[in-house]
Amino acid sequence: MKCAFLVLILLFSSCKGQEKRGRQQDVSEQENLMQLIESDFYSGTDEEGMIVVTDRKSLLKFYAQVNRTRKPGLAVPEVDFGKEILLIYCAGKQQGASLPRLFVKNTSDSRLVLGVETTKGEASSTALTSPFSIYSLALTQKQIIVE
Repeated sequence: MKCAFLVLILLFSSCKGQEKRGRQQDVSEQENLMQLIESDFYSGTDEEGMIVVTDRKSLLKFYAQVNRTRKPGLAVPEVDFGKEILLIYCAGKQQGASLPRLFVKNTSDSRLVLGVETTKGEASSTALTSPFSIYSLALTQKQIIVE
C-alpha cells in the first residue's frame, strides 16, 4: 500500500513539473518572437505609426526616407521575406532622446498584440527627434495590433 501511494505521489508531482516547464517555454517564445534589427533617432516622419514590411521595395522606400539627410546613410538590412516580415515602429516627433521598444503583450491564433515602451535617454536634451525601431518577426498571417 505504501509503495502504491509513493508511486502516485511521484506520478502527480512529475505532471506538475511538466506543466510549469511548458508555461516557461510559452513566455520565452513570446520574448523571442521578435528580434530588434535597428533603431535610431531619425525616421524622417513626424507621425506616430507602425509599418508592416513584407517586400524589399517597401523596405527600400522606408530607408530612402530615413537616409534623405544622412551622408553616409544607414545600410539596408538583408531580409528573407519568404520567411520573415519586418515591423517598423515610428514614435513620431518627440523632445529628448528616447527610443521606442516593442514587446509582445498577448498572442492568440488570430492576433498578435504588441505594446510600446520608451527607453529613457538624456532627460536634459531639448533636441527634437523622431525615433524608430525595426523588428524582424517570423512570417505570420496574424493580425498585428499595437496598443
